[in-house]
This record gives sequence, C-alpha cells and structure tokens, in this order.
Amino acid sequence: MRQSKAKRWRLASGDEQAEQALVRHLGVYPVVAKLLVNRGIDTVAAGQDFLYGTVNDLLDPYDLKGMAEAVPLIQTTIEEQQRIVVYGDYDVDGITATSLMYRFLTRCGANVSYYIPERQSEGYGLNAEALEHIIEQGTELVITVDCGISSYDIVEAVRHRLTMIITDHHTAPPDIPRAAAVINHKQPGCSYSDKNLSGVGVAFKLCQAIWRERTGEAYLDDLDIVALGTVADVVPLVGENRIIVREGLKKMTESPNIGIAALVEVAGLGGRKLTTGHIGFTLAPRLNAAGRVTHATRAVELLITTDQTTANCIAEELQATNQERQLIERGIHEEARLDVINQAEEASKVIVVAGEGWHPGVIGIVASRLVEEFYRPTLVISIHDGIGKGSCRSIENCNIYEALKSAEDLLLQFGGHKQAAGFSIAAENIPALRQRLTEYCEQHLTTEDYVPIIDIDTPLEPAEVTVELVDQIETLEPYGMGNSTPVFAINPIAVQDVFLLGQQKNHCKIILQSQVGPLDAIIWHGAEYHREVFPDEQIKVAFALQKNEWQGRVSPQLMVQDLALLGEQRAQLTTEGLREMYVIVRGVFRSATAPRYIVESEVLHRHPQNQTDKEAMLALDVFKELGILQEETTEEGMALYRWCHVKEKLELITSLTFLKYSA
Repeated sequence: MRQSKAKRWRLASGDEQAEQALVRHLGVYPVVAKLLVNRGIDTVAAGQDFLYGTVNDLLDPYDLKGMAEAVPLIQTTIEEQQRIVVYGDYDVDGITATSLMYRFLTRCGANVSYYIPERQSEGYGLNAEALEHIIEQGTELVITVDCGISSYDIVEAVRHRLTMIITDHHTAPPDIPRAAAVINHKQPGCSYSDKNLSGVGVAFKLCQAIWRERTGEAYLDDLDIVALGTVADVVPLVGENRIIVREGLKKMTESPNIGIAALVEVAGLGGRKLTTGHIGFTLAPRLNAAGRVTHATRAVELLITTDQTTANCIAEELQATNQERQLIERGIHEEARLDVINQAEEASKVIVVAGEGWHPGVIGIVASRLVEEFYRPTLVISIHDGIGKGSCRSIENCNIYEALKSAEDLLLQFGGHKQAAGFSIAAENIPALRQRLTEYCEQHLTTEDYVPIIDIDTPLEPAEVTVELVDQIETLEPYGMGNSTPVFAINPIAVQDVFLLGQQKNHCKIILQSQVGPLDAIIWHGAEYHREVFPDEQIKVAFALQKNEWQGRVSPQLMVQDLALLGEQRAQLTTEGLREMYVIVRGVFRSATAPRYIVESEVLHRHPQNQTDKEAMLALDVFKELGILQEETTEEGMALYRWCHVKEKLELITSLTFLKYSA
C-alpha cells in the first residue's frame, strides 16, 4: 500500500462582519483580521488581548482551586526545613515542571529533591513502590507536577503517612485524590478561566503564588523553561500560554537558562531567533530522548545545573542519546513501513504493525511517521514476553480512543483521547484486534476521510504577497496548537522555472509567474517535484509565508504545503517521440568525447523540439525501465545517467505496441 499525494483543501468560512470590526478598531490588515477570526478571535476585546497581551495580563494564581491550601503548607515546610520531594514525569512537560519547581524551591531555601519514574519499569504517574521509598527517606511533603490527578488509590494508601500536594493539568476523573491540596484547573469546582495550561504551566502558577506571599512581587523567572514545556506538550497557544511562550522565547534568546543555552548550541541553533518550531522539532526531542532511551533525570540535571561545564557535558550527552533514539526509531520505522506495504489491502482501513523487541520508547514516534505517509489510523506494538505494548496515532475523523473501546474485550488495558492512545494486549490477540478495528473503520469512516486535509485560511492574489503582509502576519506568533501557522492559497498561477536546492539537492524551488513579478516557492524535502512540475504549467499552491533575506534584499517567500497541476496537463509520449529521444541520448554517448555519465539537465537541453520537458523526463524513465540507462546520484544529490552496454535497443523502442505513454 502506498499513500496518494492527493490532499483535500478546506477553506475557512470566516465572518465578514467580525473581520471588518477588527480592521476598524485594531488597525490590522483585512487578511490578519480573517486569520484572527479563523482562530476564534472574533471580538475586538479578544483581538486586543491576543495581539497585545503582556505578563501583566496573567491571571491571579489564587483563582485556582486548591492554591489557598497549598501555599501556606509549602511555606511552613520550607521554614521548618522539612524534606520536600518534587515528583514529576518523564516527558518534556514533566521534565520542565520538575526542573522549575526544584529550582524555585531551592531559591526559597527549601530542603528539596526530586523523583521521576523510569518509563519502562514504572510507567507514567505515581508509583506505590516509589512513594514507599520516598517515605522511608523521611520525606514530609511530596509535590506532584504533571501527574497525580488519576491516582486516587495510591494517594489514599499513603495519605496518613505522607502529606501530598497534587498539581496536574490532565482531565480530572470522578474521584479526585484526597491530598492535602489539589491544584488542577480542570477539576470540578475550579473557576479558573484559562483551561489550557500545561503541567509546567500549573507548576508555574504555584511558584507565582508562593513568590507573591514571600516577596510581594510577580515571579517571572524561568519563563524559558515554562515555554519549553508548554510548547512540547502541544497545548493551545492562546490566553496565558501565548503570553508565557512569547516571553519565554525572548528569554531563550536574550538571557537563557544555561542548560537550554547549551542545548541550543549542540542542536545547531546558536545565534538564531528561536521559534516554537525549534522547540517542538529540535530542542524537545533531545530532552525527550533521555526519558525514551535512558532516564529523564539527566534532562532535569541539564535544566537545574548552575555550572556551564556540566551543562555543556549533559547537552552533548543528550545530543548523542537523541542520535541513538533516531537510529533505533529509524530501524523500527523501516521494518514497520515494509510490513505496511506487504500487508497491502489488509492495511487499507487501519494500520496495525507489531514487532518482537521493538523499543517501546519510540513506537509512538513511529506511529506518527506512518500516519504522515499513509494517512491511516495507526497502531504500532512492541512485543515483550508475549505481551504487546501499543501506541496509537489517528487521522482527523477517526476517534482512536473510541476505536479501542470497541475492542476492549481484547485488551488488557487502554487509555488516551481522540488522536492518540496507548494500550497493552496479549500477543495472540493482535490479529483479532486488527480485524475488529478494520470493521470499526469500515462502519465509521468514508473514503473521503482517508484523504489528508489542508486547512486554507484564505486565498491570496499574487499582488497581495508582500513583505508588509508578512510583517503583519508575524504579529500572530508564536504559532502552535490553537494558533496554527497561517496557510494561504493561490489558484491558478503559472510556473516559470523549477530547480533543486541544498547541498544534497533534496529541496525544490519553484519560481512562479505573476503580473507583479516572480514569486519564490520552496518545498523542503520535495526533490521529486523537480520531475513532476515544469515551466509554463498551471498549478494551484497552498503555502505559508515568510521573509527571505539575501544580500541585503528582503522578499516574501512561499513555503509550500501542497500543490497540484490544474486541468489536463498530463504528458503524452508517442512511440516516435521515444525513438527521437533515444537517438539523441545514444548520440551523446557515442560522441567523440564518449562520456561515461550524462547529467539529467544535459539531456533535457537536447531533447526533440516537439517534446516538452515533462515528456523528455518520461522518456528517460522509460529508458531506465528498459535497461538502456541506469540512474545514479552523486553525493551532492545530482542525477546522472549511465549508458548500459547491452544489445542495440532501437528495435525494441520502435517495436513497442503502445501508441501513447502517459503520466
């Protein structure tokens, strides 16, 4: 099974009246007003807060239920120098929350340490055995971060021997643990208006409340750590999260935590303006790698150290660990991908792949990659000792949690939400699970649901694509969940030229024609488009916008999300055209200089005048299939063709029975 490139474009409906009000009262471009409305920012007051909110607009931490009970208890424990343990989680949200709380309590003079469970042996959340060990060490108070809200029985078992304060952001179950204080904006009876905080965000609110009691001042330190965990946890970047991340990104650039600065350097981001994309795709994976491959405490050590040499050492170690994680992931992904292709029709509705001994720390990433390629609900299962541990990722219109629920009689346990979930299963039940989920998808999904969707904010005319528009759009940053990068569309537009970019020639640049001049469009990792899109063709293109600065010149640049040919532009190659192209290629290799290789571009320059570039490329593909040419790629990514010394093939070309060859 192979995934089609076809995508479904979905244009936002908008609200013209609300957009006009934003233009009138906020002075933004009409395009920016439309972007705001598309993101639910449809009133002047909401637009004002979104565009111009500052740290002074952060909500009162005492509005959180449980805060009034937690603060004096922590204050007393600090003053009496009783032992405090911060109990966190092994993902980036938990790592940053643990680091933040440890750093803050240390600053307050507390007798504090921290504990993070080991992913494979202990799993997520509070662990009864770990708590017993913490009690044996003489701990008086445990403060959980990013976990604990679902641990009623575990908390109940130690409630009379250990004081606990739970801070969490996950959905609260019906039975809230009976801890000394529970701080969670999603618990019943909590009137806190912003329900989007991450685990580190809730921990930050606790730090704010304690600091205000101790100093009377607002606590704004460590916002870079808070921003790192907030972005990594993929919570909506609106409200408080937006302010926290915007200010945290500034701190990362201007005066970062030394551990974050060291990580930025080893990741190759030194000297650059950091974005949420850098956090999500570069920094967070390196912190996450510790919890996936070794132990998350190493990542905490990076964020809490005050020694530059130590920070540099740990950052290098995490870089190596991440490379190890990538190697493990790559191997599992290749196995899983081949399995999907071999399953063919069996994987047409849902993908279920399993492997003995696959590392359970990376199967979620592998599942995400398979969804990206095949756009199917996907389950990747790691089998150890007859038990499979599975990680699920889904597509837009498939609730994977409900799908698992339809097969819960086959599972040992499961949990999650619409787009992602986890489960365990006896290995012998995996085929039955595949069959059950296939039936579920047949009943609940349509053919259209298996076509990837690109959400288009608004169409643009080429004349609207200016540096000034990019400047206005940038006021919506930082982008993330709930405030996605704006995507625009131009339809139709003509292609002027196409060529490859990058040292490995693995990126594609398309120059588009317009009445106001050429527009540059970049497709990262899109080298294949060099063989599919040609000058003078009409295309439609979906894209994000950014500025390109080169030799003092600033211009808008289209970052292509999707493109498609318009109308009937399929190349048709006749037998006579193939014969003419064959004669040209043979003549090149039989010339006096007799080259061993010929560059693809040379062939295209020499093709018959009655052929298009696309038809010439198709002819080369036919020659490769017939064994006349063999394609090789240089280290720089350049395509070369070698003449295969086989018997004369002209007779074969002229005797082909087809009249047209289309693509």
